[in-house]
This record gives sequence, structure tokens and C-alpha cells, in this order.
Amino acid sequence: MMDFLLHLNHLKISLRSSHTIGLARCAAFSNRLYNFSGTCCPDSSMDEDQLFRLQKLCPMKGDEMKTALLDQDSENEGYINIFGNHYFQNLLNRKSVLSSDQVLLSSTDTKSLVELYSKNNHRFFSDFVNSMIKMGNISPPFGSRVEIRRNCRRAN
Repeated sequence: MMDFLLHLNHLKISLRSSHTIGLARCAAFSNRLYNFSGTCCPDSSMDEDQLFRLQKLCPMKGDEMKTALLDQDSENEGYINIFGNHYFQNLLNRKSVLSSDQVLLSSTDTKSLVELYSKNNHRFFSDFVNSMIKMGNISPPFGSRVEIRRNCRRAN
């Protein structure tokens, strides 16, 4: 059973790295910037420079439709939109935009995989490919009505 759970964690965590590419609206993460979990304070798990940069982009009463890249590279004062293990390095450096990503460091099982993937891009790519194949082989329940969406936000 333990091997199954570990394998399941590999699947979930490697697939989470898809957050390397893409955007998030301020509305999706502004709670981390000002009133995290009802504390009236920012999320203390976020890097301070990242926090200030995101607060500037998303002021408290600002436009919640504005977007931020999910994978921000503050060291070069630019952005990276390249798929790879940078996502895991960002997590360890407390630079994730979404709290749902940062929470991967709260469990020793998931944290150890984050650390592994952050150091070993080859292992990450291998696990990601295997996870995508497994996910692609999932069949919908027999007799269920399915659709492939043209836009994943809404039904066709």
C-alpha cells in the first residue's frame, strides 16, 4: 500500500509542474498578498521580494482580472515560461504564486519529491512523461457522456 501511495504522489506532484507555464489572475492568489487565511496579513510562506512584486501588480482594491506568470524568475528580473524543474526550485525558494502549490512543502512525502525534482531535471521529466501517459490512459466510466472541450473553462 505504501508503494502505491508513493507512486500516486509521484503522479500528482509531477503533473502539478504544469503550473510552470501559464498565468493566474490576481483573484486566484490575492488572498496570499493581504489577508491569508483571515489573518489580515500576507502569507508568511511567500518570499518577501515575490510578495512585494505581486502586491505591486495586484493592489488591494485593484483589477482582479490582471494576470501574473505562474513561473516568475526574480533573480534575473524577468520571467521564465519554459517547462522544467524550475517550478520545484521556485517552491523551495518560496516563490510560488498559488498557495495550492506552496502547500506541497507541508508534508514530508511531498516535500521530498519537490526536493528531488528540483535537483534532478531528468528524473522529473521521466516521471512527468510516465504520469501523462497514465493519465491519458484513464477511461471515462462506461456509459458516461463525455466531451472534449474547446475551451476548458466552459462546456461546448
